[in-house]
Order: sequence, then structure tokens, then C-alpha cells
Amino acid sequence: MKRKMLVLFIPLLLLTGCLEKEILDDVNIITVAGYDMEGSDQIKGTVVIPVYKKDAPVESEIIEDTTSLEVSKDILTHLQRKSSDPLVLGKISVVIYSEEIAKKGLTTLVDTLQRDASVGSRVYLTVGRESANSIMKAKFGTRGAAAYISNLIRHNIENRDIPKTNLHIFIYDLNAKDSDPYLPILKKGEGDTVELDGLALFKGDKMVSEIPNEKLIFFKLIADKYTEGTYSLQLPKKELAAVKTIFSNRKIEVNKNDPTKLTIKVKISGIVQQYTGGMITPKIKSEMEKAFEKEIINESKQLIEQFKETDIDPLGIQDLLESRIRGFGKKEWKEIYPKLSVEIKPEVMITETGVID
Repeated sequence: MKRKMLVLFIPLLLLTGCLEKEILDDVNIITVAGYDMEGSDQIKGTVVIPVYKKDAPVESEIIEDTTSLEVSKDILTHLQRKSSDPLVLGKISVVIYSEEIAKKGLTTLVDTLQRDASVGSRVYLTVGRESANSIMKAKFGTRGAAAYISNLIRHNIENRDIPKTNLHIFIYDLNAKDSDPYLPILKKGEGDTVELDGLALFKGDKMVSEIPNEKLIFFKLIADKYTEGTYSLQLPKKELAAVKTIFSNRKIEVNKNDPTKLTIKVKISGIVQQYTGGMITPKIKSEMEKAFEKEIINESKQLIEQFKETDIDPLGIQDLLESRIRGFGKKEWKEIYPKLSVEIKPEVMITETGVID
């Protein structure tokens, strides 16, 4: 009996292997997609298809087409007409929306992704400082556009200043109605490369503001967990110190008796990577900690005022208040948000200074 089962099972494995190979050989797999405005009523779609050759770097085949803004959801259908094989989205890892499109609204274009069952929820959505088409034609070395951009975003989320974001998180924030999404911004760098250029802030599905690179550390400290990253401080005697954070967490405390008052506590552990003065004494170490705490307070408060002025809530404070205070809803939020007072309480501890005592 076991022998018969084995004989029946082997052909099934062979058939499965042959079927997968045939499918992969007969389709064009999209790994990066981009969208740009063409005039006032046209949208341009661009897709990257990796071309693998034996003992050679990955090459990119680029297909692009333009269609009416009214039927932008069908841009893939138009691109199919220019592809030698069917285009599929199953391996897509990055989508780039031009800044112009992001300001008009992303709901229609994002909806196309979430309705395709083959598209994973961890796809990185981004905003292009220049046109998505030009960014997708940049130089990506031997890895190709998809691997280069997705690795760029991933390591900046895990080790630097970009807060965690992907298709799933964006759609959740978009539909939640009590928090607002954000997406990383890409731009062309020196030598026709691609680099990160801040964070795009959305009200609903429309980009309304942004945070520059140098302020991202403070946003991530109060919005997300922060891992590794380096920040330069200027001390009272004009010395400069580079402090690398190795651990942080944040806690938001709600005043149930007065929802207009909120406290965000941030704890950071860091090490000194560079110092322009002499030996780091306990007094200088304390000055570094206090200087960093002061920066966190000032910069975080400026960001929160920016959010209030544009009437956005990327920190998800409304959601937090609704979960902590009985009867608190959208009406109450609209009343208290302009008056919201947020106290920032940082606690910085420098654990290593690089000096042997």
C-alpha cells in the first residue's frame, strides 16, 4: 500500500513543478510600479520587469502607457497591450506615486492593489519627489530597482528614522478615520541614484504636509519605536557630540479628567560616537543627556503644532482617546484637538562614552 501511494504521489510532484515553471516562464512579473500625472486629466503608468541573464547583473525592462484619469484603475489593462506576456502583480514590492498624484488622492490607485489577492500587504508605498517614471529609470547597480528601493526603505525603518509603513498599514490608517497615514518620499540623488527625502503626511488619502529628514528622528520617537540612529548635539560650550541611540520606547498617558492634556514619555539609551571636546567627564555626559532631552521636547512640540495646523493626526491620538475615554468620539475630538496640550517627558541615558575611566 505504501508503495502504491508513493507511485501516485511522485507524478503529482512532477506535475506541480512543471506547472509552476510554465507559469513563471509565460508571464512578466512586475516588481515596481509608478504613477504620474500627464497634463490635467491623464495618468501615466510605468512598471519595471526584471530580466535575469546567466552570470550577468539584473536588467530592467520598463513598460509605460498613459490613460484617462477617470479610468486610472485600468492602467494595467493598457500596459498589457505593450507586454509580450501577461503582466502580473504577485511579486510587486514597491509602488511610487508622484507628489502631484499624492496631493490629488491615492484611494483609487491603492484600491487596485488591495483588491488583487496576489499582492502582499507588505508592499512599500512611496511618494516621488520627481516623477515616478524618472525615479524608476535611475541607476540601481546589480540588484535592480525593486531590491534596491525595498532594501533602502527596510533598513531605514529597522535601523534609522523612517517609521514603520507598508500597504497594510496605509490602508488601515486610511480606513480607520481616527488616524492619518504617512509614506516615505523618494528623490533622485547624486549620480542618478535614489535616496530618501523625508516623510509625506496625509489627510485621508491626500498629501498635505511633510517632515524633512533631519526631523524624522523626533517623529519616530513619539510615533513609533526607535532602534538605531545618530543625532548631532551642540553643547553649551559649542562642542559637538554625535549620540547614537541603541534603544528607545515611548508611552502616551491620557488624562481622563481632561482629554485636552496628554503626556508622551520617551526613554532613550545611547552611546557617544563622536565628541569635539576633550575627555568626557560625568558633568559633560550629563550636559549631553540634558541637551538631547531639550531637543526632543522642542522638536516634538513643533511637529505636534504642525499636525494641529494641518488638522492631521499621524500619531493616532484620536484612536487612543477613543479607546481610553468612555463616550469619546469624533465630535469630542474636533472640539479638543485645537486646544490639545502635549507634554513631552524624555529620559535620555548615555551608557557608553568611549572613554576608559
